[in-house]
Amino acid sequence: MTQDRAIYLLKLTSIGTVIFGLIPLFALAGSYYGIVGWFMDLTHLPLDGAQSFGGNSEKVLAAIGGGLMVGLGFMIWQITIRVYANDPTTGATIIHWGIWSWFVIDSTGSVLAGAWFNAVLNTGFLLMFILPIILAKPRQAVAA
Repeated sequence: MTQDRAIYLLKLTSIGTVIFGLIPLFALAGSYYGIVGWFMDLTHLPLDGAQSFGGNSEKVLAAIGGGLMVGLGFMIWQITIRVYANDPTTGATIIHWGIWSWFVIDSTGSVLAGAWFNAVLNTGFLLMFILPIILAKPRQAVAA
């Protein structure tokens, strides 16, 4: 994979992360909790309707989590275009530290909360950010 393709995929994944993070906000703003409730039920497999979304504590944690996902998406976009595009080694290191630390904490916390399937879902985000970096062949520096 070329570095340009990796940059494109990192930007695409960043946009997806922002959209995913906005879902709780739109659910809260429109009092439409069904999609967030469904996601909570999904992370606590089986899909049986046992989990819901509606308490004030759940709402504020969804808002915080959504905000963090939006921030993560925008931050990786900026790292991609301002750092990784010009200095792939430094950009990759920054992205790796951020994504791996998020993945370990979020997935461990999810398992401890009984939402083990969220760790599986997190693996998708992890791979979408990490694989382009691992598979990329950085551009060669042009000799002066």
